Amino acid sequence: MLATFETNDDAALTVDDLLLALGTEDFPFRLVASMETEWTSFAWLSDTEPLFSFRGRSCRIQKRPGWQRALALLILHRVYRLRSDAIFFHAATVGIAGRGVLIVGPKGRGKSTLSLALASRGHVLLGDETAYYVPARGELGPVLRPVGIKPGPRARAVDAALGECAGGEPILRIDIDRLFPGRPEPRPLPLFAIVFLDPFASHPVLNEIAASTEDIAHLQPVSSSLVNAPKAQRVFELGRMLSCARVFRLAPGDPDETAVLVERTIGGRRS
Repeated sequence: MLATFETNDDAALTVDDLLLALGTEDFPFRLVASMETEWTSFAWLSDTEPLFSFRGRSCRIQKRPGWQRALALLILHRVYRLRSDAIFFHAATVGIAGRGVLIVGPKGRGKSTLSLALASRGHVLLGDETAYYVPARGELGPVLRPVGIKPGPRARAVDAALGECAGGEPILRIDIDRLFPGRPEPRPLPLFAIVFLDPFASHPVLNEIAASTEDIAHLQPVSSSLVNAPKAQRVFELGRMLSCARVFRLAPGDPDETAVLVERTIGGRRS
């Protein structure tokens, strides 16, 4: 199958973002040799055969296992690159008392668990896995997509809502409005705090820290956002983002206890 990407901005059609993401924790592809010259080919990490190949505006997709998911990821990367005014992150975002909070951590560290626990307490969920920030306005925006429910500890209200939604059946993806009907409508919120997640602990521990330039690397921006604007501009915007927000380190514990600690510290409900 041959897919062709069309845009008025030729810079959005390069493979630079995919090459930049190689070797990062959440990137599922690797570079492989192409059978033809002038093509740049990628495969799943566990495979050796090309899954998709780029040349100019064209992307050739091999109908190998998982090709639909690969195509969806490629299209998503291209959509990110069309928003040069925004920076996308592998992160969760919530609104607490009208303040935007960015929750950052490696895969499996508890971003979705914490954001859903906060949503279950009436706070605004902007996104549980993908976040975006608009530097010109200093705002976090909502990313509207079904939330991911993973095995493991969950807030009690989330477990209860899951039981009501699906009779106790396991769910991988579900619309947040099915979990929490009547929730506040998500809207852009001013960035107030950035929370970096540490490994889990028996009891949650949250400490405010002084931001440093090393934290820029820990923000986990999506690779597409690092090539849709000049590199120097992006580094400056990430640094300014850190300097304008309160920065915390959080060792999550029980999801409900962790949510209470975060909301009390950042200024939400005190119950």
